[in-house]
Amino acid sequence: MRSREVEAVRRALRTAFIRSPDVYARGANLVVGFSGGQDSTCLLHALANAHRGFELRALHVDHGLQPDSSVAAERARALAEQIGVGCEVVRIEVQRSGSLEQAARVARYAALGAVAQRHQATAVVVAHTADDQAETVLLNLLRGAALLGLAGMRLDEVESGANARLVRPLLRVPRATTLAYCKHFGLTFVEDATNQSRAFTRNRVRLDLLPHLEQFNPAIREVLARTAELAGDDLAVLDALARQVLGRLQAGDGYDLQAFRGQPRAVQRRVLRLALQVVGFGLRDVADGPIEDALDLLQTGQPNQTYHLPNGVAVRIAQQSFVLHKDAGAQQPVNTWDFAVPRV
Repeated sequence: MRSREVEAVRRALRTAFIRSPDVYARGANLVVGFSGGQDSTCLLHALANAHRGFELRALHVDHGLQPDSSVAAERARALAEQIGVGCEVVRIEVQRSGSLEQAARVARYAALGAVAQRHQATAVVVAHTADDQAETVLLNLLRGAALLGLAGMRLDEVESGANARLVRPLLRVPRATTLAYCKHFGLTFVEDATNQSRAFTRNRVRLDLLPHLEQFNPAIREVLARTAELAGDDLAVLDALARQVLGRLQAGDGYDLQAFRGQPRAVQRRVLRLALQVVGFGLRDVADGPIEDALDLLQTGQPNQTYHLPNGVAVRIAQQSFVLHKDAGAQQPVNTWDFAVPRV
C-alpha cells in the first residue's frame, strides 16, 4: 500500500508534468542535480519510477569545500546507481571571496548547465522543496524584496548564468514528506554536515527563524511556499504585460519617453528592468535605490541629462526618448541629473 507521502510526491510530479509538458515529455532527456541527500534521492527515485521512459542522468557537483568531499561524491554516485541511474561527478572551484554561499551556488548551476548542454538535455531538474522555498522567501524579505523576492523560486525557469532550463517539481512538497518517501522505499541517503552549521545565513533561517515562526503558525513552511507560488503567478502576468508595453515603447535605438511617463509607476519599474536586461545589465544584488533614481530621472529629467547605474549602464534622456547604453569605461561617472543621489 502506498503511503500518503508517496502519493504527495507522485501528485507533485503529475502537476509538474502538466505545467511543463515539453520538459517532461515521454522519453525526455533530463539531468538531475543529485547531492545524495534525502530530497534529491526522493526526486531521482520518483523520476526513475514515473513510467515515462525518461533518459535520466544524475549529476553530483563536488564543491571541494570539505576535506572528504571526494568521498561523499563517490558515495553519491553509488547511491544513484542503486536507484538505477548513472551518476556523473563534476569537481568545481569555488571563489572564496565575498559570499561563499553565493559563489558556490553560481559555480554549481554553471556546472549543471554545462553538463545539460553537453548532453543536449531538455532541462536540469533539482530537488528544492517547500522548506527551501520558505527559507528563500524569508531570506529575500530580510534583505528587502518586492514581488520578485516574494515569489522566491519558480517551478520552471531559465537559470541566469547557467544557460539552462531549471525545473523544480518538488517545490510544493515539504521536506518531511521526502524523508517519509525515502523511508517507505528503504532508500539510503547521506546527511550533509554543513546543513547544521550556523555560519551560513540560510542555515540560521532554517534552524532558528523557521522553528520560531512555527510557534505562531505550525504550517508556516507550507504557507510561505503557497504565498510564493501565488506571487509567482501574478509576477508572470505582470512580466507579460511589461513585455508588451516595452515593445510598444520601442523607438529607434531608445524608448518613447512620453509614452513611458504615461504608465503607472509599477509598470515603469518593470519595463525599465526588462529594458536593462536587453542591454545586458545584471540586476542581481543591485539595491532598489539606483532603480528608483533612474525612474525619477525618466519622470522629470530634461534632454541630455544622464543617470549612471551600477555595473556600467547609463540612462540618458534624449529629445523625445530615453536611451540605455553600456558605460563600462566610466570609473567615476558623473550624474547630470541634479536630484540624483547615487546609491552604488
